[in-house]
Amino acid sequence: MATTNGITTLGSRTFLFGAASGIDTSALVTAAYNARKVEADKIDIQVKNNTAKYEAYDKIRSLSNAVQTSLSNIKKNYSVLSDNKAMFDQRAGALSTNTSVSAAALIDVKLDPGTDIGAYELTIEKKGQAHRVASSTSGSATVPLGFVGDFSIGVAGKAATSVSVTAGMTLTDLAAAINTGTQTSGVKATIAKVSATQYELVLTGSDINKEIEITGISGDNVMRNIGVTDAGGAFVTELQVAQPAVVNLDGISYSRDTNSITDLIPGATINVKNADPGTKINLSIENDNSAVKSGIQDFMEAYNNLRDFIKSQQVVSDGGVVSESAVLFGDSILSNLSGSLQSIIGGSYGAGGSNLATLRGVGITLDQNNKLVMDETIFDTATIDKFEQVRDIFQTKVTVDNSEFRMSKNTSTSGAQSFAMQITMSGPTISSVSVGGDTNLFDISGTTITGKVGTVYEGMSFAYIGTANTTVNIGVQPGLADSLDVSLSKFTDILTGDLSKEMARITSQNTLLADRSARVLERAGAYRDSLINKYANFEAKLAQAQTVLAQLRALTGSDNSNNN
Repeated sequence: MATTNGITTLGSRTFLFGAASGIDTSALVTAAYNARKVEADKIDIQVKNNTAKYEAYDKIRSLSNAVQTSLSNIKKNYSVLSDNKAMFDQRAGALSTNTSVSAAALIDVKLDPGTDIGAYELTIEKKGQAHRVASSTSGSATVPLGFVGDFSIGVAGKAATSVSVTAGMTLTDLAAAINTGTQTSGVKATIAKVSATQYELVLTGSDINKEIEITGISGDNVMRNIGVTDAGGAFVTELQVAQPAVVNLDGISYSRDTNSITDLIPGATINVKNADPGTKINLSIENDNSAVKSGIQDFMEAYNNLRDFIKSQQVVSDGGVVSESAVLFGDSILSNLSGSLQSIIGGSYGAGGSNLATLRGVGITLDQNNKLVMDETIFDTATIDKFEQVRDIFQTKVTVDNSEFRMSKNTSTSGAQSFAMQITMSGPTISSVSVGGDTNLFDISGTTITGKVGTVYEGMSFAYIGTANTTVNIGVQPGLADSLDVSLSKFTDILTGDLSKEMARITSQNTLLADRSARVLERAGAYRDSLINKYANFEAKLAQAQTVLAQLRALTGSDNSNNN
C-alpha cells in the first residue's frame, strides 16, 4: 500500500481519501495499522537485542579460542605422534670457538624438542666429500669422438648405468648418455668450458665418501681415450676425493658418510660446512628461555584481550546507568566465565612448599583492570634459576613408574591426583583395572584405559603396552595452562560449550520470533486493507449523496444548505 496526499494505492486499485467527508481517513487507517503492528515492533526489538547478545557471545568465544591457541604451545602434549612439542621442551644452542674462526663458518646445529641439556666440545677434522673427476681437455664438445665401445658407470653401492658409445657421438652426447641413468647410478656428467677453445667432461658422484666406478669396458676404452682414466684404470684428474665427514666429539673421532650428522648427540643434527682441525667448537645446549618468555607473553596478550571485552560488558556510569554496549551485563554465562578465569589465574600450582607455585612468584601479576602484567627481570631470573619450577606452574606434571605405561589424554578437572593402578592381564589382553580394589572406575578398550564418566578419573586416558600384571604409581599435578584450556573448553566447545549452546538457542528463538512478527504484520496488513475498503466505500457513498444534494439545490434554485 502507498499513500500520498490522500491518494491511496492498494494493489491495482487507487482510492481518494477525504475528498467528500473532509476527514483524514488515511491518517485513521495508518493509526489503526500501527496500533495493530505494535506487537511486531516489540518482537523486532527483541530480535535486535538477541542478535546483539549473539554477537557478544561470538566475540567472547573468538577471544577465548585465541587464549586456547596461545595455550596450545604451553600446555603438556600427551601425543607421542605429534611433532608439536611444548615450548618448555624447546632447546637453544650456543656455539663458540677457541680461535678467530667463527663456529658458524664450520657447522650449524639444529636441536629437536626435548634434546638433553649439556655441553660438548667438537672439532671438524674433515668435511665429507663426494667423488669428482675430469677428463683431459678437448678442443670441442660438439665434434664426433670417433670411438665405439661400451662401459658401465656408477658410484660404489649403486646400480651402474650401461653406456654404449657410437662413432658419431660428441663429448656432449656422451654426457647426455651418462645422465640417462643418474637417478640410479649416482653419477652426473657435465661439460665444463674451461676456456674459449677447451672443454672437459666432469663426473660428479651423488654420495659422500663413495667413489665413482667404471666397469664392464668393451670395444674402445672411451673413458681412457678421453683422459678420465689411465691405462691402469685409475682416475687421471681427481677434482675432489671421496672422503667421509670426520668429527671429533669430546675426544672421540667419528666418521660418517654424510655432512648432516644426527647420531652423535641424540636430538641434535650437526651440519658440517667446513673443516678446521685446529679449531675447537664449544656447543652448549640449554633451555630456550626466550621461546618460553615469548610464549607466555603471547598468552598474556590473548588473556588481556578477553579480559578487556569482559570488562566492557560490565560498564556502569557514575549515575548507575548500564552502558548501551554492555549487552551481557549481569549475564550468568559471562559471570561464570569471568569467575573461572580469576580462580585459575589466582591458583597455586606445582609442588608448592619452598618452590615457585603462583604467577606472582614468576613476576606475573594483575593490574587494577585485572589484566596480566610481567616483571621481566623477575621472570627472566626465574626461568634461568628455576626453570623446572616455572614449567610446573604452567604445565601439568605427570609421573609414572612404568616405562610401558603413559598418560595419553587429560581433560580432568579433579585437581592433583596420586594413585596406584592395578592392571591385570589375561594373556596379551587387559582384563581388569582397579584402584584401591575398585574395578568399576575405568573403561578398557585394547591397550587404552579411560576414566569413567562421573568418577574422579573422568577425562583421563592411559595406554599400557605391557603383557604382565603390574601396579603403576601415577601422579598428576595440574598446571595453569592445562587447567585454563579445559575450563575454557566448557564454554567454547562448538557442540557442548555453554556459549555455543546459548548461541544456538538465540538463533532458534530469533527464527521463531521472526515468524511470529511476520504473522502479526500479515494480520495488521489485512486489517489495514479492510479499513481502506471501508473508508473508500464511505467516501464514495458520501460523494454520491453530495452529488444528489447539489442536483436538488439546482432544481430548487437554492445554493445555501441552510435554506428551507
